[in-house]
Formats: sequence, C-alpha cells, structure tokens
Amino acid sequence: MLLRSSQLSVGNQAQTKKIAAAMAAVFVFLSSKVLTMARLRQLPNIELLAFFLLLYVFFCFYAPYFNTASNLENLLVGYSFIAILAIGQSFPIMVRGIDLSIGSILALGGMVLFDLSVIYEVPGYFAVPLVLLVTLSAGAFNGVLVVWFRLQPFVATLATLAAYRGVVYAISGRQLFPDMATQPITDPWMTGWDSYLDIGGLTGLDQYIELPWLPLSFFLLVGLFIVIQTLLSKSQFGMNFKIVGGNPEAARLAGINVKMTLLSAYALSGLCAGIAAIILVTRLTTATEALGNGMELTAIAAAVIGGISLQGGIGNAFGPILGAFLLGTILLGLTLLGISQFVQQIITGFILIGAIGYDKLLSELRIRKIREMQNRSRA
Repeated sequence: MLLRSSQLSVGNQAQTKKIAAAMAAVFVFLSSKVLTMARLRQLPNIELLAFFLLLYVFFCFYAPYFNTASNLENLLVGYSFIAILAIGQSFPIMVRGIDLSIGSILALGGMVLFDLSVIYEVPGYFAVPLVLLVTLSAGAFNGVLVVWFRLQPFVATLATLAAYRGVVYAISGRQLFPDMATQPITDPWMTGWDSYLDIGGLTGLDQYIELPWLPLSFFLLVGLFIVIQTLLSKSQFGMNFKIVGGNPEAARLAGINVKMTLLSAYALSGLCAGIAAIILVTRLTTATEALGNGMELTAIAAAVIGGISLQGGIGNAFGPILGAFLLGTILLGLTLLGISQFVQQIITGFILIGAIGYDKLLSELRIRKIREMQNRSRA
C-alpha cells in the first residue's frame, strides 16, 4: 500500500507518514510472529526477511520518494532478473563451486537473441528456446571443465568469463552490421516480455491508493522460484546438490552420480542466465557487448547474503531472491538519500564481507555441534 509522494499535497503528506507508521507497526508485528514460527518450525531466511522489512520501513521514513508505487515498481523491474541470476549462481555455490562467467553467459544469450531477431528475423517463439539452449550449453561447458578436466571452478569460470565475452564481440551484429547498431528488436512476441499487470486497476483499489504495476519478469521469477524450490526440497535430483555439496565422497559412496550433479549445477546456472538475458534484452530492445558486466559479483553477493553457504550443501531458492531485493533496496534507498555511487559500492562490499563472515561463523558452529554430538555418542 504505497502512495506517490511526488503527487501529494502537504496535507496528504502527513497522511502518508501515518500510513508509513502503520506499515512499520504491521511489519514489526508480522516479524515477531514470523520469528516465533521460525523457532517452532525452523523456517529458512527468517532473520534476513525481518531485516529486509525493517530496512524497507527505514527508507520509507527517511529516503525521499522511496515510499512510492513507482519506486517499488523500479525495484521489481530492476532486480527480478538479478534474483534469477542469483538463483542460478546458487547451484554452483551449493556444490562447493562458483560461476564467474554468468555475466558473460548473459551477454552471450542477449547477443544471440538480438542477432536472431534483428539480423535473421527469426520469430521470437523460435529465438527464445535457441537462446536458452545456447546459455544452457555454455553453463554445461563450465561443468565439463570442472568435472572432466578437473579445473578449479574459480579458474575454469574465470577463463570462460573472458572466452564467452570474446564470443559476444565476435558474433555481435552491431559490429558485423554497423547500420543495424541502433535498430531495436520489434518482434511483438519478444517485446511482449516487457509487459506489466495493473493490479490496482484490476482490483479497483487504484481509486483509493496507487499500487505498482507488476512486471512480467516478477511473475517469471515467482514461477521459477516455485519450480526450483520444489526441485530442491521434493526431488532426489534437487536434493543431490545439497548432498554432493555437503560431502562429495559420502555422496559417491551412497551411489549418487557426483559428476552429473556437478555438471547439472553449472548447466542450470547457464539456463538462469539465459532467462535473465531474455528479460533484460526484451526490456532494452537491444543488446550490447558490455551487457552483464559485473553482474556475476552482484549475483554472488545476492546468493551469499541469501544464505547459500560457500562451504556447500546448504541453500534454498528463496534466499537468493531475498538477497537480490535486499541489495536493490539498499542501493535505491542510498541513491534517494543522495549517497554517491562510489560510497554505495563500498557499502555493498562490506555487506558481502559481513555475509561471508556470517556464513563462516555458522559453518564453524555447525562443525562444533556435530563434534559435540559425536562426543556424546561415544560417551
């Protein structure tokens, strides 16, 4: 329930503050209830969710125009595809690896989509599956380097980060056909991906309050979350990622195909990069060679902040989503407060350091608890 403060009179601004105060009270109440549920049911990411809600309320009070429908819409549009990238990044991290090439794979998928649509005029319903196949194959190739060539994940994906970026330049329609450099994607099937749902108009609530228009990318994110979370919690295929990440040797002795699990982790990372590329390119209606630069670090930060353990074996689909929107909330809030971009980068870096330190602390506590249980059993 947000109001566009830029369109409010002075009298209505006081009403907005009252609404924000009411929201704060509701958030605090819900946070206490959810924390109680967490103690009873051990729900994941509850502390991070409570922190996110409190931080959101803080910016509603102190950041100009943060408490508006347009700002929430910007948050959903700008970070839904980052959340999808973070979900993809969580698979390699979950199996004790990492994918530094995910930003370059996104650029590769985006350039393939642009070339197919603008140069070769391939219909969107053919181009989109081809893009997903390309990015999935690129991710699987990372897995081949890690599994069969036995390269360290950091080294392998650092090499493919540069290699895939080079391929992007090599196949760039903007380079091969300079006259098409400014030609946008016009296929209605693809531009339709940048659609929005007017929930206020559908429900009739826009007569009383201004609600954000929900982008299609957000619904894709929700759908992907449901699929991935079900996969991780209900299927043996999904649970194998945690088992292999927790103890690869024990997983092998238990009959799990460790190599195929590792390969699948990197393939899924590439697939998620392809989905993010489609969302981003159809919104921009073009692709550039620099697309996705630095996004691998943002995806890693969102995944780690969301509770995907760098030690492997721990994680879920909700954490990376929450981590991505938490980063987005911080950056948007700081921007509206007038904080420079350089300071924002410093703050983001310290947040990541804190998340890694917290993950390390939890890992040590888990090891200590296991040792205590072993000592008790021996006694």
